[in-house]
Amino acid sequence: MSEEYIKVLLDDEKIFLTKPKVGPKTISLVNSFENIDDDGKAILISEAQDILSHCIFSGKNDCITNIAVGYVQSGKTMSFTVLTALAADNGFKMVIYLTGTKTNLQDQTYKRLCSDIRMIEDSSDYFKIIPDGKCSVSVIKDYVQEEDYTLLLPILKHYKHINALSDVLRNVEVEHLLDKKAVLIIDDEADQSSFNTYARQNSTKEDWEDDEYSKTYTSINNLKNALPCHSYVQYTATPQAAFLIDNNDILSPQYHTVLTEGKGYTGGKYFFKSNNRQYVIEIPDDEIYHSRRNPLPDKPESFDKALMQFFVSVAIVVRIQKRLDYLSMMVHIDGNTKSNEKFKQWTDDTISEWIQMFRDGPSDIAWPAFQLKIRAAYEEMSKYVENKPSFEDVLDKMPKVLKNRQTYLIQGNSNEEIDWKSSCAHILVGADMLNRGFTVEHLSMTYMPRSPVGRATADTIEQRCRFFGYKEKYSDIIRIYLSRKSIGEFNAYVDHEEMLRTNLKQCKTLKEFAKQYKTMVMSPLLKPTRANILSSRLIRSKMNGWRQLRSLYKCNENKERFETFRNRIDNWVLDFDYKNPMRNHNVAKVPIENFISFFKGIVYSDLPNIARKIATIQYLNYLAENGKISYVNVYDIACGNTRERKLDGDIPNNLQEGRAANGSYPGDKAVKTDDTICVQLHHILIKNKDISSVKYRDVTDLYNIAIYYPEKIGEDYISLDEEDEDA
Repeated sequence: MSEEYIKVLLDDEKIFLTKPKVGPKTISLVNSFENIDDDGKAILISEAQDILSHCIFSGKNDCITNIAVGYVQSGKTMSFTVLTALAADNGFKMVIYLTGTKTNLQDQTYKRLCSDIRMIEDSSDYFKIIPDGKCSVSVIKDYVQEEDYTLLLPILKHYKHINALSDVLRNVEVEHLLDKKAVLIIDDEADQSSFNTYARQNSTKEDWEDDEYSKTYTSINNLKNALPCHSYVQYTATPQAAFLIDNNDILSPQYHTVLTEGKGYTGGKYFFKSNNRQYVIEIPDDEIYHSRRNPLPDKPESFDKALMQFFVSVAIVVRIQKRLDYLSMMVHIDGNTKSNEKFKQWTDDTISEWIQMFRDGPSDIAWPAFQLKIRAAYEEMSKYVENKPSFEDVLDKMPKVLKNRQTYLIQGNSNEEIDWKSSCAHILVGADMLNRGFTVEHLSMTYMPRSPVGRATADTIEQRCRFFGYKEKYSDIIRIYLSRKSIGEFNAYVDHEEMLRTNLKQCKTLKEFAKQYKTMVMSPLLKPTRANILSSRLIRSKMNGWRQLRSLYKCNENKERFETFRNRIDNWVLDFDYKNPMRNHNVAKVPIENFISFFKGIVYSDLPNIARKIATIQYLNYLAENGKISYVNVYDIACGNTRERKLDGDIPNNLQEGRAANGSYPGDKAVKTDDTICVQLHHILIKNKDISSVKYRDVTDLYNIAIYYPEKIGEDYISLDEEDEDA
């Protein structure tokens, strides 16, 4: 593909903030993609240009967060590799990749990145790939100062690995070298569902706490803070509302790019909306596995059929037609170790029985029935195959196919590396490790006998779409076994995904999208956003009584927002006269939409406060939409006068003054009503100056808030939400 051809295709309707130039590295890379036509290559470059056009180029210190939305398994690695080459063509000095939370995913991405980058002509003259843990001050000094070099740093998305790199980048010499030098951070698996999971977890505890995810989130903030000139680009499939709607936190995206799938992509529309072919097979209700409710003492008949159909398809596609070297089957149970072990044992035992049956042949009394089983599988798997082989040819190949297979138990502690070309048939049994990011190569048979009691979330459905991908070459033998409920959920997910992508394409900014999203209809089969985060258990434990959001982050910017909000309220009245200016508080009824608009603008950097902020906004939206409340009681504590507070580490200590010993003041916690959500604005003066973090040493006064969630309102919410809870 020539540079002139690219120019013709790209110089049309695109409007770029800073139009990146398509240089020799980008052209060399896309020309190495032999299976993509020129139009496909031009789309890859155009979308990379769109992403990079909203990034921060060298020459000024600033930062931005953007998002790229693609289909599941649609080739995002290729997209961000092209983005890497384009960034290098435009003077970016470093690209950091957050490659996944599991070592196998990190290795997978690292190898693919190395392979693709080496396809660029004279790549070693322009790129230096540093393995995870090998980056040092001397390495950065050696390459960043070279005009034509771009450092590539793929690292595990784990707080220890990210913080280790941040420590190197915070070195004084490195900080100087990277001043006004563009750096790109690519988050390979930007996982909005992780935020939802974090918000839901530990639901019996009174507040959100630090865990692996929140530590990783914090470490990404540390990485961003260590880079004066950087752009953070998140790659994801169907993002959910909690992430896209304007939350104004440090990882919220400002611009978005919707990625186009390549030719031959087979996704949700292909498998669930096809009128010509039936790819999906329903598992009977009594064969749906659950470790407690239905532990299945014996191997289900549908699983036996799926196994036989898989081996028949291998005989057809691999051994006879030789379209592929191998095929794979995924058995996706649940996160329970014993459940996975049970299905793995059934798999191995069944294959052994079938091998023995072929050895015994007609001498075994069960041979005729066994042949009928194979024939039934043949009829199913060959019905869409062109020039299908005869049953006799398939039967002849079956013994060797059964013997030349590998079965794997893929669990949380499994680091087994699969040599895909070692066998003609691979069967992988597991759950969590077969979710997001794990690539099952040449996947043709999926058996997923799981059916949650409650409604599934869209992001959970998305994680299980491992059978999506570029499979048109062998789509005629793809089969997907699901429960009736899962089939309905996948269909609803596909509709939701298409509607969301359409809306994103029509909106230039995420703020514009946020307005439209409020009117989007999500299928009742999928949990709406409020239930994604706000389970009844969470409401009982975390959204009742008083909660304080204490933070020093962006205190000056937040102070301006607090004071603007306070000054715009024109209906302040004195709540009660305690004859003390530090204990007298104004109160005002503020419409919910006005408070939410203000609250969205308050910026936090720690995940517990961000989780509470988002959950509170969603809670308020729900309460308003259902006519439970229409306003928030806002209290201007001490009528805006400052109160002195010490620091507890890097946050203010208790915001609320206690009850007076003589009973003259009931305490700040009594300043509330029980008929609506109450918010206290606390204007505080930092008393002690020994702040450990250098960036907070100039802090004097700031605002924090405390929120009161009445128990009665929570009870009304819980009664409506109980039906969504999984047993």
